[in-house]
Amino acid sequence: MRQIPAREGNGEHEDRGSRFLAWVFPATSVEAFEQRLAELYEEHPKARHHCWAWRIGAAYRFQDDGEPGGTAGRPMLQVLEGAGLDDVGAICVRYFGGVKLGTGGLTRAYGGATTRATQEAGVQIVVPRVVRVLHLPFSHLGVRDEITSLFPQAILMGDYTEDGWRGQVDLEEQDWPRLRGLLEERGGGTNLFDSMPSEC
Repeated sequence: MRQIPAREGNGEHEDRGSRFLAWVFPATSVEAFEQRLAELYEEHPKARHHCWAWRIGAAYRFQDDGEPGGTAGRPMLQVLEGAGLDDVGAICVRYFGGVKLGTGGLTRAYGGATTRATQEAGVQIVVPRVVRVLHLPFSHLGVRDEITSLFPQAILMGDYTEDGWRGQVDLEEQDWPRLRGLLEERGGGTNLFDSMPSEC
């Protein structure tokens, strides 16, 4: 299972006149993240810094955008990792208040604003699913009803052909070994499924 943001969340932190405005949002690709970053540059052209972090699959990046190294993007990424989020982006803009905050103050500010935005974004659990191709001869059509009964979360899609039924079954990845065993047992030597996934 993976955890992703349920929605876009906002957070704010103020310290000695500087305002830090953060957004945490779903980002399934670098392109989606960059589009949101471009929007926030346009919406906040007078902000002194536009710092960010993202984590998509096994990849991650962060940017301090002129702040001292390690005081903005890294603490933002650490918040995302601490929340266990994937496919997520965080952007925090700073309106400078005229007083330098020091490295500790900046780390707390960027991390704090991002934490509040993460809390507002919430968490959605994503259960990995797989799709397998099925071919059920007329003599094995009853297997469809068994799948529907034994795997309530499975989705069957297909149509009748001249030699039976062809289609796909979409189900939770954790259920695939059990379904494969059922198909092998009911097939009795007849291959009812493609061994390769059509989609993951």
